[in-house]
Amino acid sequence: MATTKDNKYQVKIIFDKRRKECNIGAQNVKYHLGGERYDIFEFKSNELLIDCSRNKKYEDGRILSNNQNSLNLQILKGLIYYYIISNDIPKINSIEIKLIRQKLGDFIYTDKLDMQPISFKYEKELIFNKEKINIIFKENEKANAIRIALTYWLKGISSDDRYYKFERLWRAYNRLFMFHGGSNKEFDCMKDMRQLIIDNHELFNKSTIITNSFNSNKLRSFRWRKLILNDYPKINNVGAFKEFICRHSDKRIMLLIKDMLPYRKDHLLTKGYLSTVESHLSNNINTSNDIELVTLLSLKYAYYVRNKMFHGEISDRTFTVHETDEDIEIDNINTLLSTLIFELIENNHIL
Repeated sequence: MATTKDNKYQVKIIFDKRRKECNIGAQNVKYHLGGERYDIFEFKSNELLIDCSRNKKYEDGRILSNNQNSLNLQILKGLIYYYIISNDIPKINSIEIKLIRQKLGDFIYTDKLDMQPISFKYEKELIFNKEKINIIFKENEKANAIRIALTYWLKGISSDDRYYKFERLWRAYNRLFMFHGGSNKEFDCMKDMRQLIIDNHELFNKSTIITNSFNSNKLRSFRWRKLILNDYPKINNVGAFKEFICRHSDKRIMLLIKDMLPYRKDHLLTKGYLSTVESHLSNNINTSNDIELVTLLSLKYAYYVRNKMFHGEISDRTFTVHETDEDIEIDNINTLLSTLIFELIENNHIL
């Protein structure tokens, strides 16, 4: 709460139109390094209002240009929430910051709005349950990870550039699994995320519906051969290949692996793993484990694509004159990632 020496601020953000879903009233919201103090956020159908007090006095635009001050962080926090509960992508018409001065009169700063957080127009299909995402108002490591992920998710889902979309969605996913894994090793964190999703498969119905809609031809259209040759290039890697196979049991994945097996059959035979692998494939040829396809595509396969793109191992896929099979593939991955990230954030109690 404010003390007598604090400087009082009022922030008013006005949006382009009324959105009844955003008219949810006042919230008490703690801020970075504020201890038990809080600001008052008021969400209206076309406005976001923030009443707050700070020791520091701002009488210019430095409030918005310094992205580490607590007031700017609160503005961004409120904008994230407004954007994710709206049914579309809002446009900001104006931002006004008022410093209340008793003797000199109020100082009012109005931003010129050279930029919008999101410049695309998009009707969202994935709308968060307001009660499940109040965590973003908290000041802890988990809430911060979710806020970061949401900024990338919002930028991703609102873009019509498929490769920009993939990059943003992957960064959102990466932030979530690195937080959950609690390590700086991506492989370990992705392994933990795979287990988390499998253990809580009932929370990922939307993602499972997407992967269950992929028929055998669509699944075979992914570049599995290149993935296997890339991830298990030498005979010394074949033990990891065997472990990869035996981690899965879903019949669709078993059929995909049977198709891939000839590329590393000699290595498996040389190391004495072939009979184990063939028995595993045979024993699970009728097994259904839908969630495994979600984790296979969102982690193993998407990570392969991510590495090829981010490390500059392939040419920029937007430098082309015609849509390719890989463009269609990335669309399918984006559809899955956008939905999976949504379900992870909405069910953030498991993270």
